[in-house]
Amino acid sequence: MPKTTSSQTNAQSIKNRWLAGLLMAIFCTMATAADNEDEDGGRWYEVELILFAHNNRQALDAEQWPEIIGVDLPLEELVELQLPQEPPPETTDDVIGEMVMDSSATDAPAGDARQTPVAFRMLDESEWQLQKTARRLRRSSRFEPLLHVAWRQPTYGRAQARPVLLYDDMTKPLIIDGRPLSEADTHAGPPNPKLIGTVKLSVARYLHLATDLIYRLPVTQQAAIPVPDFDLWYDRPYPTLYEPQGPAYRLEEWQAIRGFRMQESRRMRSKVMHYLDHPLLGLVVLITPVKLPQAEEVEDTAAQ
Repeated sequence: MPKTTSSQTNAQSIKNRWLAGLLMAIFCTMATAADNEDEDGGRWYEVELILFAHNNRQALDAEQWPEIIGVDLPLEELVELQLPQEPPPETTDDVIGEMVMDSSATDAPAGDARQTPVAFRMLDESEWQLQKTARRLRRSSRFEPLLHVAWRQPTYGRAQARPVLLYDDMTKPLIIDGRPLSEADTHAGPPNPKLIGTVKLSVARYLHLATDLIYRLPVTQQAAIPVPDFDLWYDRPYPTLYEPQGPAYRLEEWQAIRGFRMQESRRMRSKVMHYLDHPLLGLVVLITPVKLPQAEEVEDTAAQ
């Protein structure tokens, strides 16, 4: 048998340590991904987005916009976000004369890792991470904020991912025919929204966000209407029968609501703020992984 030199032994030892480090890195990555999975294997993420319009009327004439009449929503797959959970009411203790929280309250703050997140429920403003960005947009005359919302959800592959319904002013209770709708009601947004559409978050090797949004804007429509030769001849002050008549048109204007579509699919990175642009719209997105509590932590919280 050939003798093994010390240099060969050192090289083999370095190779073994390198392979062990690589395997450990792969194991840690798999363990981190497993922490973000629920019982069905879907990973949980917190999605926060800000939608705003560009106050630039010149963009209307910058290109030829396709005619969009209505909104085609996938009603069978659509997910409607629940309103944020209201804080528990405060009651006065007559014995000690001080304010105490209702028995349903917990000491854990909103979004605490010890609490099991509720899928597709809007987060309270106190849990938003893009407050500074939203304030800058509100202070600028160049932009018109349309929607700021955040929620948590399990995320699956593109075939299983479901679109989430979005519309302007959706963070408030929706009132139709003078009656506020409850969570048990099914609907597809207000009757005349300024902004409506869906976003769909899926994950495979990377995160993907697909948007299909309609921005409805009042515009002035114009059309050239041909004028008959007889009307043109009759309106002249001193018409003659032998005066040549040429083609003539009359410009007519009217107000109408036109829809402008923002349909994109973009690969995302978690914990990184992304910006999706459109001549009339802008979308800021932040996706953050959510660490689910362990079973023991859930049992302890329930017992408390």
